[in-house]
Amino acid sequence: MALSTSRTGSVAVLSVSGEVDMTSAPQVEKEALGLLETDITGLVVDLSEVDFLASMGIALLVELSKRAGQAIGFAVVAQGSATARPLELLGLGEVLSIHPRLDEALAGLGGSSDATD
Repeated sequence: MALSTSRTGSVAVLSVSGEVDMTSAPQVEKEALGLLETDITGLVVDLSEVDFLASMGIALLVELSKRAGQAIGFAVVAQGSATARPLELLGLGEVLSIHPRLDEALAGLGGSSDATD
């Protein structure tokens, strides 16, 4: 698993690739919580390069959404059978703001798609 972060205005993007399971989810959590403690107005967790999303990773997304609360926008980029399908089957589209592409998630949080590091 690999993580990278970028900012688009006041929206942070945490890009994840590889597998999100019980061994890697704590790393994702640590990075995301660190971002939530900064001056951001939104957080996007980009799972477009994730090829396996375990139940612990799914639970983490719900927890991060709760931690973001009302003050910080939260969105997830997920597409395909490894990420979007499990979230859809669990009905998490009702709880999470899920988008198939990063630019759509950024637009939903008031950011643009011109990312800066």
